[in-house]
Amino acid sequence: MIDNPFALFDLEPGPALDTAGLKERFSRATSESHPDKFASAPEADRLAAETRYSALNRAYQTLIDPRQRLLTLYELTKGEKPRDVQRIPPGPMDLFIEVGQLCQHLDKFLERKRGASGALERAELTSEELTLQDQLTTLRGKLEQLGVTLETDLAALQSRWQSGEKDLNALETVYRKYSYLARWQQQLEEREIALLTGE
Repeated sequence: MIDNPFALFDLEPGPALDTAGLKERFSRATSESHPDKFASAPEADRLAAETRYSALNRAYQTLIDPRQRLLTLYELTKGEKPRDVQRIPPGPMDLFIEVGQLCQHLDKFLERKRGASGALERAELTSEELTLQDQLTTLRGKLEQLGVTLETDLAALQSRWQSGEKDLNALETVYRKYSYLARWQQQLEEREIALLTGE
């Protein structure tokens, strides 16, 4: 059985939560059990404080990240991990293809840029680099829009969840979309840094 991070903060388990409220609860709970407060306490009390502090940090990190929160909620509700998480959920297939193609183009371009030996050769790549930067910016905008859509989906899921409709299929779909979004954002960020640094 997995730990219940919601219980540590006296929160009702659900797909969405008030992040400001969570931060406030986290701040209050960690200030009460911060290991520095127990520096001169007996060893058993110090160890208990450190254990609680670590548990609060792990729980907070899980709940503040929608992807981790949804995965944990699914596991708490169903008692097992979702299956087939690699399957692309309905909707983002076009983005999956677009991200994949742009990453391939960027990787090939970066390889050519690293291999460029002279100033003239590097200068000839400038126009292509600007085009790729524009494409990166456009695609990041689409991913941001997907993030906004997911927030709306999450709010709707929360509303149904509170009314007693605990739809695990919908929960899994939103979780998978968040997972792909995080992966795509990381892939683009890595390549954007490589473009800027030339590495």
